[in-house]
Amino acid sequence: MKTRFIQGLLLLVWGIQVDLIWFAIPMALIIEARHLLNRRWALDQKDFYRVADLTTIALFGIILFLFLNARTYHFITTLIQWLPIIFFPLVIVLAYSTTEKMSMDVIFYSLRKQKAAVEQTLDLDYFLLGLCLLAIGTNTDDYGMFFFPLCLIVLFWSLFPLRSARYRTRIWIVLAILITVFSGLTHLGLRSSHLALKAKSDQWIASWLARRTDPMKAITAIGKVGQLKLNDSILFRIRPIDDAYFPALLHETSYDLPGKLNPIQWTVMERTFQDVAHEEDFSWRFSEYSADEQRAEIYLEFTKARSLIPVPSNLARIHNLPALNLKSSQYGAVQGRDLVASPSFQISYTAANATTLFSPPQEVDSYIPEDYVELMDKIIRRDIYDDREAISFVRQFFADFKYSLYQDSTTMSENPLAYFLLDRKAGHCEYFASATTLLLRQMGIPSRYVLGYSVHEYNKSLGMYIVRQSHAHTWAIAWIAEQWQVIDTTPGTWFGLEAENGNMLQPFIDFIGNYSFMFQLWWSDQKIEDYEVELYIIGGILLIILIWRISTSEQVILNKEDTRGSKNSRSGFQSPFQRVEQHLSSIGLRRGSGELLRNWLVRVKKPELIPFLDLHNQGRFDPRGLSPDESNALDKHITGWLSEQQHVD
Repeated sequence: MKTRFIQGLLLLVWGIQVDLIWFAIPMALIIEARHLLNRRWALDQKDFYRVADLTTIALFGIILFLFLNARTYHFITTLIQWLPIIFFPLVIVLAYSTTEKMSMDVIFYSLRKQKAAVEQTLDLDYFLLGLCLLAIGTNTDDYGMFFFPLCLIVLFWSLFPLRSARYRTRIWIVLAILITVFSGLTHLGLRSSHLALKAKSDQWIASWLARRTDPMKAITAIGKVGQLKLNDSILFRIRPIDDAYFPALLHETSYDLPGKLNPIQWTVMERTFQDVAHEEDFSWRFSEYSADEQRAEIYLEFTKARSLIPVPSNLARIHNLPALNLKSSQYGAVQGRDLVASPSFQISYTAANATTLFSPPQEVDSYIPEDYVELMDKIIRRDIYDDREAISFVRQFFADFKYSLYQDSTTMSENPLAYFLLDRKAGHCEYFASATTLLLRQMGIPSRYVLGYSVHEYNKSLGMYIVRQSHAHTWAIAWIAEQWQVIDTTPGTWFGLEAENGNMLQPFIDFIGNYSFMFQLWWSDQKIEDYEVELYIIGGILLIILIWRISTSEQVILNKEDTRGSKNSRSGFQSPFQRVEQHLSSIGLRRGSGELLRNWLVRVKKPELIPFLDLHNQGRFDPRGLSPDESNALDKHITGWLSEQQHVD
């Protein structure tokens, strides 16, 4: 590449855009210094192989580092931004060597094994330009509107020395302007189409997600026949701090309005969320401070910007949660807004089994739809019962019920809840929670249907509770003694039954997942300062090896008079061969329009001129042009041939 400064300037732009300016400055100085220095190293193919192998090791090292720090760095974006640094040693080694282009077997290890010589080469100067443009394109936060013009400037600036000398410079500039205008219009059209399609896709996705994760509606699996499939994959882990106890249930939200029978849909009457006041940055308090508060770390990484947060009903505080704000509903739902990826957050909760998130009962918490009245009347008459009597009746009623994930399709009726209560007396937690809520309301006790997780699996090696997808649970809460109390009538045997139906490979999957999790925790605690001495030692060793290698390598001092690519030698209009064409045209042997020189010389029976065509074409089309010796040789041969023709004439 003959154009100076373009690589250095582009490296500086790259450093500014991706916040790597302190890498970009020395890289720019090194790449541009080669135009001022005439010293080169005569490196052989094995030297290039070694540098390429080290580059490959560095690339895989960066990939491993980003994989282990996926919570801190965006994997793909960061990798692309670091590519100019990774491949820079290979570019510099070629730039300061006597080799002009690098053969492809240096880059691709598979080509080194073939017996035939590899003729394909790669110009790493243009490769570095492409990497810089690609890396700059990952950051459009600042000056994003200038990225497209920057690409055009770099492309035309770098391609200008390679233009065909067959056409005048002004024609090339006009074509470049036309290409710029056309590509700009195409870019605007594609961007407008992309934004329109993105907006429409966002609407579709939001609508699709709303039907499945709407905190305002819960569609149960009541009425589903066959075996209910559960997923044993781990959702999150919980570490109690200071050996504190941890509540057995975490809720996401509750519902007060039952819907149709098959399947039962639970919804909410009041759909508004209220902002939770910040206690401090990334910290929110939900109740007055109490001396008996205990803490726990929840290792849950949110993948969406808006998510419900599983919390205990006696929640006091959430802190170190990377969200702009929190909202809560009267149903105990705590929703994070503008969440970003983070490995964990902490919660504080009171030791007392009190509920701090659910609002006092409303009239709807005692409502029983007409579709359920007849069923409830078959079990117990509707009346106002004493709290103790009501709870005692519910527990005794479900005493002989069993837990089951299977429902028989041959006996399932149009009213699956009635079949569960009166006939089969077996079902999963959604049956028990729905039936308990309605029975409590039948006896005059305000109640709600709650959705959340059961926390019962403790891993001693981790010192943490493990919460799986199969631990998703539902239960009822009842307003008793002026507070909400948990009424969970699902038989306790459901823990063991779900474990029996689990994946046989789950223990092995858990082993890998848990130890990978422990390694990530250890890795996230490591700091570069902890290994400063080791890094200095490694860097010093590498520097000594580099200095030794450079000092012992064969060096070449370039002769400036032997450089190629001078302006005169590249100009096709000044080629000595044009005098041949003028002479032959003057004697009636004119070349046809568009006729190739070789074909023309054969047609006019001047084959002795064909050997000169290679030098003529090299001077016109090769970016390196002709050396002074080659240019003088061509001029000498043409002058001699013309002299011979004058004597013949």
